Amino acid sequence: MMRLHGASFRILFGLILIGFLAAAYISYERYHLEANDQTVEMVYDYDKLEGRTKEDLFALYKASGITSLALYDDTPTKIMDRSDAMIYRGADMAAFSDANGEIYRDRIYIQPSSKANGWEFFRDLERNLRLRMSPHQIRIFTLNGVETMEIQADWMKFLDMPVGILPARVKEAAASGFYLVLRPLNVSHPDKESVDEFLRAVDASDKVSAVLFVGKEAFGYKEQMDYFRDAMAARHIPIVLIEAQSQLGFENQAGALDMVKSSDYNTVRLYAMAQNELIQLTPEEASARFYISDIERNIRMNLFPSYKYALEGKSLDETNAIYISRTKERLEEHGFQTGRASQMEPYFPSRILRAAVLMGALSLCVAALLFLFPCLSRWTWPIWGAGFLVTQGLYWAWPQSLFPLQALALGTEIATPVVIVSLFLGYCLKKKAEAAAPKGALALFGEGAAVLWCCGLLSLCGGIFVSAILGDIRFFLEIEIFRGVKLTFVLPLVLITLIYIQHFPFFGKVVASDRDFVDFIRNFCRIPIRLGLLAGLGFLAFAAFMFVGRSGNNMAPVPGFEIALRRFLEDHMYARPREKEFLFGHPSVFLALAALYQRWPQVLHYLLIVAVTVGQGSMVETFAHMRSPFILSFIRGLDGLAAGTLAGIFAVAAVVVLVRMTKFFGERYGRV
Repeated sequence: MMRLHGASFRILFGLILIGFLAAAYISYERYHLEANDQTVEMVYDYDKLEGRTKEDLFALYKASGITSLALYDDTPTKIMDRSDAMIYRGADMAAFSDANGEIYRDRIYIQPSSKANGWEFFRDLERNLRLRMSPHQIRIFTLNGVETMEIQADWMKFLDMPVGILPARVKEAAASGFYLVLRPLNVSHPDKESVDEFLRAVDASDKVSAVLFVGKEAFGYKEQMDYFRDAMAARHIPIVLIEAQSQLGFENQAGALDMVKSSDYNTVRLYAMAQNELIQLTPEEASARFYISDIERNIRMNLFPSYKYALEGKSLDETNAIYISRTKERLEEHGFQTGRASQMEPYFPSRILRAAVLMGALSLCVAALLFLFPCLSRWTWPIWGAGFLVTQGLYWAWPQSLFPLQALALGTEIATPVVIVSLFLGYCLKKKAEAAAPKGALALFGEGAAVLWCCGLLSLCGGIFVSAILGDIRFFLEIEIFRGVKLTFVLPLVLITLIYIQHFPFFGKVVASDRDFVDFIRNFCRIPIRLGLLAGLGFLAFAAFMFVGRSGNNMAPVPGFEIALRRFLEDHMYARPREKEFLFGHPSVFLALAALYQRWPQVLHYLLIVAVTVGQGSMVETFAHMRSPFILSFIRGLDGLAAGTLAGIFAVAAVVVLVRMTKFFGERYGRV
């Protein structure tokens, strides 16, 4: 193992320390930014409250935690059902009208309703229809003393035609005391008048809190995008982005992301669930989906669907209120509050501080390279200098370029576990040389816990580097994402394997030269294939699929018992640790030391070192999920170390029991 007290390493680690201090300050600023973004807006569809005793339902849903109602484009059918206007087919109108000569049986007639705001609805509807139909299709005349609108259109098609969000409807909904989230559908070839008419609905109440588009296009796309964006920004009304089903990026709504980027990130992230998905979940599991999204993914608006069927002994509305109320309770337990969604400030860190972080990250990558190829030590500073010129040059010359940020974040993700596990291997080599007899269980417990926490805290430092490198509003909102997640899981294992065979003997010797490596590959390829080996390889292939596949959001499935374990941990810990850390990687630190002292087969020690690399790499990779608050990622790592320490103690205890049982039965067998 390389001598770490050499001049090159001392300077590299000094640069890493400088970068870490800058990264810690940026992460501190990020923590305060996220701490001020703790209000979640709880939204339910206003249309689902129609036709029932609204006052009781308003009270029920308000008590459950609903803060806002979503309003969609009206249709003539909805307007008729609510009696906001009187809409007739020409044939029906002719049957009871005295002015049959003015009535055409193939046309549609609209009159104000007798409601207090009937005339207001009538005028709003007229304006919106004129924007969506040709002038010759609409005629206003007086019929039996009542102002009437005549429409030339197919009756069935007209009934389902979107006619916009009417200002009168906004005023009526605002009277309920909730905030309003408007959900407009884009019109074909929108013009300024169409946008202005929607703005009349926005301005009809000061309770409008956000705009959430319906369909595959943003409202105003393409022609009026800039005009609409500026109008929303002037009113301080955010444009909501819907998190994609895969939890990566957003649902594809043409123009929405461009509006957000060009409006200084005037947006809120929303989590929505399809009704078909909801009905497959219990209220407890459904609420968990929502509050975990809010806590772990910077979601600040929830759009709640409705169950199709009520729980036994409950009404449908009471069933919905149960899982909504549970969501609110869990959010409040984590320090959140409900109300109008808070918006994250458009944060970008100091460019000088970030440049220092990039320099430290580069130094970390060079250190990992030297662990991998010690022969390059004489070229340390030319390599470092070339990397510095490229990364800093791109960073300063093109301020909006993501390449230096993405490249060094990826490099940090890979280099951190490589450096940490390389240090652990050096520790193992030293202990192997010193070990004269196996250690007792208590000594192994203490040593394993100390080594695990040293490694874990260093991994958290690597995570802080990643947090600072990607630490700006683009990544917090996941408008830009970390690239190379799969690579961060696989490449450290490959690199640690190459480092391991340089210091621990396989096939009787270590790999110290190119010729030794060729001999290693040749001997590896000559291993006899037996049924047991095939079974072992099959198990490793399955483990690799789960390891890499589970790093995404839509590959390997999650079994039911694991979901139950996750919910248990979420109920009893601030941040649920990852299973690959506390059940796999962290206990392997204890077992790797046991393998060293007990002189277990070399291949077993190697596999345990691979598992250690998995655990440390996972801790760093957690921080690449920039949508997760910094403090949550940090505490998740600490919780994982605590749970991993406990799991490691159990693992060592199980090994001790197994060894003693084997020895006991072996002695009994020898006396038979």
